[in-house]
Amino acid sequence: MFLHCFLFACASKRRRTNKTWLLTLISSAYFLADWVAPYAIGLISVRLSKFCDTDKERFRLLNDYDENSEESSFKCSPHAYQYLVTSFYLSSWAPFLLLHLGGPDNVTSLSAEENNMWLQQLIRMISQIVTTIVIFIRFAPYYRFNWTSHLIFLAGTIRCMERVHSLYLARSGGLKESSATQVKLQAGPDFGIFSEAQRAMREANLPTQVERVQLPPKKFKPHSPIRWGDVELVFNTNDQLDEKSLLQFALCFYNNFKGLFFGDVSYSHEQRHFTRDFFLRRSSHDAFKLAEIELSFIHKDLHTKTGNPRVDGNPISRIITLLLISVAAFQLYQIGFFNPSALDSLVDSGISYALMFGALIIEIVSLLMVLLSGRNVVAFNYYNWVKPIANAMVNMRTWKESFSKCNFICYHLRHRTPRQISSIAEFLFIGPALKAWKLERKVTSESVSESLKEKIFMELKTRSDLADNVEIATKICSQRGDWILMQTSCYSKLKWSLGEVEYGRSFLLWHIATDLVCDKTEDCNNDASKSDRRFCKDISEYLLYLFLAKPTMLAPAAGDWVKIFKDTSLEAQRLFRKRSITDHGKACQEILSVNTDLKPAILKGDASESVLFDACILAKQLVGFNADKLWSLMSGVWMELLTYAAFHSKGTDHAHQPSQGGELLTFVWLLMNHLGLSKQFRKERPRTVYRVGVKK
Repeated sequence: MFLHCFLFACASKRRRTNKTWLLTLISSAYFLADWVAPYAIGLISVRLSKFCDTDKERFRLLNDYDENSEESSFKCSPHAYQYLVTSFYLSSWAPFLLLHLGGPDNVTSLSAEENNMWLQQLIRMISQIVTTIVIFIRFAPYYRFNWTSHLIFLAGTIRCMERVHSLYLARSGGLKESSATQVKLQAGPDFGIFSEAQRAMREANLPTQVERVQLPPKKFKPHSPIRWGDVELVFNTNDQLDEKSLLQFALCFYNNFKGLFFGDVSYSHEQRHFTRDFFLRRSSHDAFKLAEIELSFIHKDLHTKTGNPRVDGNPISRIITLLLISVAAFQLYQIGFFNPSALDSLVDSGISYALMFGALIIEIVSLLMVLLSGRNVVAFNYYNWVKPIANAMVNMRTWKESFSKCNFICYHLRHRTPRQISSIAEFLFIGPALKAWKLERKVTSESVSESLKEKIFMELKTRSDLADNVEIATKICSQRGDWILMQTSCYSKLKWSLGEVEYGRSFLLWHIATDLVCDKTEDCNNDASKSDRRFCKDISEYLLYLFLAKPTMLAPAAGDWVKIFKDTSLEAQRLFRKRSITDHGKACQEILSVNTDLKPAILKGDASESVLFDACILAKQLVGFNADKLWSLMSGVWMELLTYAAFHSKGTDHAHQPSQGGELLTFVWLLMNHLGLSKQFRKERPRTVYRVGVKK
């Protein structure tokens, strides 16, 4: 029960923190709770089995015992009576363990892999239910007050089945099967009827003609949780949305576009036009808040029981389990046949009451959580008491609101691990854990500021304004810096570092060059240039962190990233070790001091994929630009590198990020989809029909 209460209180913090110690504590409690309950049920079963085999004579006396008869009290010794009470407690604790095995409502899984193991979880649950039933059958002849345990058993079975059902729905492809993500199929006009009509006109010798009719564009009507007419006026304005409207629109867009999180689901041109027009009218604050609420919905659907209100988030099941436990608690209070004179009975009684009322409190809070979930708050739209609840839900932080950063040069300067330790770690099969620990020590974290949100969203809106159709959107999002360079006179000088090489190489090259330029140039006096400089530094180091810590998110765009990074790392380590460099500023000066009159590829050939001194050449080219022009150009390049990574990432990778604290790239990806900058929208097709009629 303690583990259950801890998870109930702290499991949701996984979405709002990146602290390793807290995440480790929550994960440990989650897996320990799954181990403790089956182990304890097994212990109870073994103990009762031994009891039944060795104390048959005592059972014969206990069967004759009647607590209302004075004569029977002489047939049963106090020790035998105490044995009966202890066995009664053992058998009554088993369904409590089953109840807690169902887990709290706010966490059913910690990862996508666990959702796919729903069948294993089902078998485990069935085995525990069968074990509990066997305990009841074995001890049923020896006590009469068993209704309490049976009610708790029924509530625990409902809990366990809900958990398995949640895992089944959240498995790979589970949510994709819902009607909201499937394309509506239409058989079209009945060809047989038209064919018969044409044959009849031909047999009647009537002159026929085929006319092509252009139909007006079809308007998309969203599947809205409330009457669309009530919010249509807000939809067509540029005003900032209040908390209630934010919650309504977020649920509306999630219900209609949650297929974005599954790569093989596509949407029509009308749906693209609908979402693009809405988000082009929004501010950066509203857009990011809408995305945040949508991601909280996908987290609930994948990792909690409070997802779809028609399934596990239905308050009816919570009311049923609450009534069952309430009746069991009342009956436990009414039984009152425990012998308080024995210390063991008093302790066992206290444990039983603690388990009972603890479960009762948890069920009450669970019911409130379901009733006050985002979907139900929107359903209760017309009640005045909903507004403060909606305000609290929208203003509550549902992700860590920070992004991690890693600098390439600092990564190879700080806390270098000796080769002997690395070899020992590989021998002990803890090499990956050591690498993760090293990376964590070299990663810094920074909050996502409103200025950064404004910068990203305004750049996305600029691209969306130009992308009138899917073809243009694909071309814009496929640029890796070339588009911004073509708008200046620098394209011929710098194109070698972007479009002419693969994404992983160009990214690392520009990352090191950005660091070198930031160290070489002085702080800008212009606020715009200062903002652009900060943006370049943040996005550059954030993308490097993603490449190192979460490579699967960028795998579709990275190319042969691993070899390029390792070769560059070896060259940087050799340079730093040879010149005894331990300071970041000195390292940048030493790299820039290397003679780069000849390109590294000419001298080294294909022996190494390192881009360290290619970045040095690029940095020397960039330093020659005007400061204001320089940072404006570089911020445009980094925005394209960011959107290129988001455009080519997979929705399935982003779907599970909210359970890990959330990532800034996930927000960029979701906003790009809502602004029409996505591969999951179909091309516009002219709506034409052909009519066969009599020629006049």
